[in-house]
Amino acid sequence: MAGMRRWFHRRDIRFIAVVASLLVAYWGYGYASGPSKLTGRLKDQLSGSDRVNIVVVTKFAPEAFHMGIYQDVGRIAGTDGNRALLYGVRPADVRALSRNYWISGIDLAPRAAR
Repeated sequence: MAGMRRWFHRRDIRFIAVVASLLVAYWGYGYASGPSKLTGRLKDQLSGSDRVNIVVVTKFAPEAFHMGIYQDVGRIAGTDGNRALLYGVRPADVRALSRNYWISGIDLAPRAAR
């Protein structure tokens, strides 16, 4: 029995375990840090509304990849540096956006002057 290796000593099993633990850590960080990126005003508005207008603040200027994600969740009304204004975003999508590591904050959009 000296030549038999246990299943958990195999390199492929260890590799899969490391990759799985990294994915769990990545997603766990998003779920843990996501709520802290939402402002109090926005949290209050999310509970009583079916769609909200938001300002997304990122750690850097958004690129095509980020704009694609924004278009999937709402209508882009414009960008200014590392800020993007999105209209008509569902509360579930706001929470999903907040879980991305490159987003530093999400706030309720100011009302447009009439």
